[in-house]
Amino acid sequence: MSAEPLPITMIGDSLPYADGAEDELLALFRTVDDRRVGSDELASAIHDWPTAYHLAPERAVLLTPVAIGPGDQVLDVGAGSGVNTRICADRGAAVTAVEGSAARAELIAHRCAGLENVRVLCGPLEGLGDDGREGYDVVLLVGVLEYAGTTPGGGHGPAALLSQAVEVLAPGGVVVLAIENRFGLKYLLGFPEDHLGLPWVGWEGYRDGEPTTWSRRELAQMLADAGLGAQKWLYPFPDYKLPTAVLAEEIYGQPGGVDMVDQIVGHPTSREYSRPVVVADERAAHRALLTAGLGPDTANSFLVVAGRNPEAVAERVDRRSLAWRVAPDRRRRWRQQAVVVDSDQGLAMRRRLVAEDRASDFDGWLGQVEVSEEPYYTGRNLEQCLLDCAREGDVDGFAELLRAWRAALSARETPIDSVAAPHPYLPADTEQALPPVWLDSGPDNFVMTADSLKFVDREWVAAGGVDVRLAVVRGLWKTVSAMLSARCHLPWPVTWSNDRLVAHLGSLIGHDIHGDLLKQWRQAEDELMRLVYRQPAVRLAELHDAGSRSRMDLLGSPLAPYRRMEHLVHQQQELLAQLSGQHEMAVDLEQAQAQLAQADAQLAQIQSELAEAQARLARVAWRERIHNKIARLIRGIRGR
Repeated sequence: MSAEPLPITMIGDSLPYADGAEDELLALFRTVDDRRVGSDELASAIHDWPTAYHLAPERAVLLTPVAIGPGDQVLDVGAGSGVNTRICADRGAAVTAVEGSAARAELIAHRCAGLENVRVLCGPLEGLGDDGREGYDVVLLVGVLEYAGTTPGGGHGPAALLSQAVEVLAPGGVVVLAIENRFGLKYLLGFPEDHLGLPWVGWEGYRDGEPTTWSRRELAQMLADAGLGAQKWLYPFPDYKLPTAVLAEEIYGQPGGVDMVDQIVGHPTSREYSRPVVVADERAAHRALLTAGLGPDTANSFLVVAGRNPEAVAERVDRRSLAWRVAPDRRRRWRQQAVVVDSDQGLAMRRRLVAEDRASDFDGWLGQVEVSEEPYYTGRNLEQCLLDCAREGDVDGFAELLRAWRAALSARETPIDSVAAPHPYLPADTEQALPPVWLDSGPDNFVMTADSLKFVDREWVAAGGVDVRLAVVRGLWKTVSAMLSARCHLPWPVTWSNDRLVAHLGSLIGHDIHGDLLKQWRQAEDELMRLVYRQPAVRLAELHDAGSRSRMDLLGSPLAPYRRMEHLVHQQQELLAQLSGQHEMAVDLEQAQAQLAQADAQLAQIQSELAEAQARLARVAWRERIHNKIARLIRGIRGR
């Protein structure tokens, strides 16, 4: 039987704010057993942007860098449906959730049903009065400050809201603020502004009464003016709403920081719930900004831990941690948190299972190992190098890198006589196998160090091993996917299907990737996705549909006019090359036809001469017969 929802205390009038998902969420919270942020029950109900924002496990990543736990008094301002309230309460903190919307306050009461360390208040923040004044260790302002000047946000402005937050802080307390960057990369590339749905709004300047975001400098000054001069800046990607990675500012200054950030962040924007007009290779644009030293200023979102003194801030965020990452979309049992740490022994990767209560490391043939700590190898990974070669049209360099990757696989593959327990990635006809932990051995998991290629991220285990043929196809498909996501021009025909491109890349390293092998790989990957991902349907549809598509299909997506023109020009060039080849063939055919006509004429002449010779022979043949008969008579007479 479900626990009773928490009581709601009204501290003022309800504010008119909703996104339309409130009724659906309330019905869900009333029926599910596991209401924790990240539960598979909640995640299975995601079907659009509002439900993703309230239910996605990635919501828990944002507060991962911030130490909040037993003994802390937390005030969650504008608590929404109670995501961060529930996260902090599950860590053991005592949480007061203040939500202006009555409908959303009811959601918090149900999401946190049965939790004695949570209380729910409905109304504006000023309704707190003296309750809790100077009593909160942490004040959360997540997705709230931008609305401070709007009617749903109370209309008093950001300075007033920050002042109220500071008033309720304990002497050693901190404000944790998350907000979009007015000059973030995605807005620079023309993505619609998150609140107003139009591109370039933040760059042009907001109007009074609109949701408003600020630049890094502007926001830092606003916090300092409110008495929060000690600040720790962090950067969630692709944004603070559904982050898969959070970066500390210190990572940008690391030797090789550009490559580190690019590896950890990967694609710096998300198109999952929007269809922006694509104006550039977003990953390349991000690298350019990183190289220019503009990474922090152009991050899509900010996460700021701010306090009155540096000691208070330092207690909340580990100064040695450089980055936090969680792979998206996984079922809870497979979710793993990775942290890059600058330790005394050098850079290291520390991992922790989110589902610490899981019964087994294996689900059928698939397993996952928890490596508590391993070295973090700095340097470019092969995927980054391959992308650069593709962008530059360096086909020879691309092939050389693929051969280096294949050689690294060859060094670990062994012959196998028979398969005792076949599974999708180790079929019964396997002849050469890789070790069990080499399931995810694509180019993105090989780092180029000074002396060799290092295989990293050995998270997955395939019982018994991995068929090297399927490992190669999987690695090539991941590479092709990375190139397609970049939306850059590639040195191969745009009309080639993705299957053909994978097969071509395979031929560069001596692999015959035919249709049956691709089909076998898709069946294996289908099974892997069904085991790992919480909602595999979209990924499966993409998996089975992508092979027949080509880069020409990008023209069906929203591309900027010049970007569309670029693809069309490349297609025109390829068609002209084909026509030129056909013209040469036509010229060759015309020459061949002329030669054939000449040969026909010569043959006719020869046949005419032969017929004439046969006629002459016929005319004299009787003389030869008489001569032969006379000769035989003479020989007969002489013989007597």
